[in-house]
Amino acid sequence: MKPTWAFSSATVRTTDWPEEFALLRRFRWKAVHLWYDKMKGCLEKGATCDELGRQLHDAGIEPVGLAPGVVWTPSTGHDPRLERDELLQRMDVAVALGAPSLSVAAVGKTRGDLAVEYRHLADKLRGVAELAEARGLRLNLEFIAGADVVGTMGSCMELIAMIDHPAVGMVLDVCHYYASASHVEELARLPKGRLFLVHVGDVPDRPMEALSGEHRCFPGDGRIAVADLVREIHKRTRYKGPWCLELVDRDIWAMDAHDVFKKASAALKKVEKQLA
Repeated sequence: MKPTWAFSSATVRTTDWPEEFALLRRFRWKAVHLWYDKMKGCLEKGATCDELGRQLHDAGIEPVGLAPGVVWTPSTGHDPRLERDELLQRMDVAVALGAPSLSVAAVGKTRGDLAVEYRHLADKLRGVAELAEARGLRLNLEFIAGADVVGTMGSCMELIAMIDHPAVGMVLDVCHYYASASHVEELARLPKGRLFLVHVGDVPDRPMEALSGEHRCFPGDGRIAVADLVREIHKRTRYKGPWCLELVDRDIWAMDAHDVFKKASAALKKVEKQLA
């Protein structure tokens, strides 16, 4: 298999969009998973979504999605009107940029019966999915290793089944997968075509008990057999979408952005060679 790679803006979260865009062009990336705060920063400086979308189009760079969106657990007590308004704003920006999806995570406290919490969360996400579908968007639901809710691949798939809406599918982040109680065999339970996005990365070679969802390194530098896992995911799901490099790590954010892009390109070439 030969993956179609995308670059996640979260990998260089502290780099502003003009510099990131220049580096995307320099290193010949053809797809990007956009970070909302960067786009918002450009809009606040006078740019328009049409201009930003045209910039990407003219450079031959496809926006594969926008992130992040947050859906709060009911027990957190977050104002539902503010939550809805924020999600709508991010959806509208995604549409205006030409991105086909908004990636979302469920976060917050849980109280009492966890099954009840999940049912309430499913009802809420079904409503969000209706808003997304009306705009021609998909929702990419991501599980976060160590989270109080939707902290494993299995719980994410169960929640997607409860939501039962065609606009909702899963983000499989291989680092969150590796650092959580998730198992590749569980992918048999995911309905066909509902794996919407895969995030690729690696985790540092440290004791498993010390790992979390925010410990990342370049593919090949850590303890995950990245090529083998990518091959296994593809075999079990026949996933045909982009494989998105996402490295959410403070040490990587502290690097010079040019060095991040250079090292990322070298790392993915090694993954491609192992896949071939």
